[in-house]
Amino acid sequence: MEKIFKLTDDWGELIEHSIIVPFGIGRIGRRVIPALMEQFDIPFLIDNGCHKEKVCGLEVLNLEQAAGYLREKHVKVIVTTVFYSYEKIRKNLETLGFIENKDFCILERFAEEWNLRWRNKCVLSKIDTVITSRCTLKCKHCNMFIGHAPKQFDIELNRLRNNFDIFFESVDYVYEYTLLGGEPFIHKNIAEIVSYLGDRYSEKIGRINIITNGTVVPEDEVLALLEKFHVTVHISDYTCSVDYKKKLERLQKSLLMHNIEYYVIPNNTWKDVVYPRDGYQTDNPKKHMLLCGHSTHSVADGRLYWCDPAFAAECFMGFTAKEDDSFDMATNKKSYSKYEATLNIIKYLLGDVNERGYMKICEKCAGVGSDNDRIVQAGIQIGREE
Repeated sequence: MEKIFKLTDDWGELIEHSIIVPFGIGRIGRRVIPALMEQFDIPFLIDNGCHKEKVCGLEVLNLEQAAGYLREKHVKVIVTTVFYSYEKIRKNLETLGFIENKDFCILERFAEEWNLRWRNKCVLSKIDTVITSRCTLKCKHCNMFIGHAPKQFDIELNRLRNNFDIFFESVDYVYEYTLLGGEPFIHKNIAEIVSYLGDRYSEKIGRINIITNGTVVPEDEVLALLEKFHVTVHISDYTCSVDYKKKLERLQKSLLMHNIEYYVIPNNTWKDVVYPRDGYQTDNPKKHMLLCGHSTHSVADGRLYWCDPAFAAECFMGFTAKEDDSFDMATNKKSYSKYEATLNIIKYLLGDVNERGYMKICEKCAGVGSDNDRIVQAGIQIGREE
């Protein structure tokens, strides 16, 4: 068996309408649970917080309330959180005697490994595509380095269409596909981008997302497309540093009028990734990359990137990456069987990125993982003091 595989063989006994239990009802959980409900029977959800509400019509229990049922029924748990939250949940589950990759695993491993080993399908958890480096803000500590980029530009429409086509030639399904920037709503072809992705590939996508800073209200044509394709809008709120509350309120009002699901994400602090400034060094870039905590990967020009900042550094900042830092999906598809090609994709996304085991940018970028304790105020603009 491939070294990258970690799930015990009894995961292969899961079939359609088997019982599973998702753990986590945050942003990731709420976006992927509906897709999981179409495939499996879910008796309830687990979350560490105190919740009286139902989510997707399901009762939410804490871990202590759920533990007896999980043991008695031998139910598999899928943790639907980002990596740094997963680490805490993993410890909680192990304290109660549950075993990682036997009794529970993170969504990314389940989506990718389980679907390949027992269904011969390429299923991914979350993929991003950056569509522009233009932005309405100029944040000093942006981990896409937008404020420091020598030029700001939109990724051309045909380039994006080609990227979508190459990606979905190899991928059967992705739980979440996210468009981001910069500020995606100022891309001159945002309507055509949403329309192309939705018309051609909505059946292969559990949820299309757009991440915005909340400073721009899209035109009616774009709002209609967001409603048509059930796009979820994630609004990063940086009003702790920049006064645009009225703009944010106008955006929320427009989304409500068009029945578009959205979340406002308060951003009061960030981790300072240091790059493009000098001053970060690591003795173990491989471990640093795996600790980073980026729970999503990026695809651009038909190439997979371990994280969005890796693409942004290369495309927007002119960072000189190594050729094997990213993964060529078109060449991979032409050169291997479906199983082997999918295995190569999954190896890359689960951390086996190349022979070195890390990307060159990891030597310069402090990342957002547990080994970075540099906390800064979110949204501070270049030219302003923190």
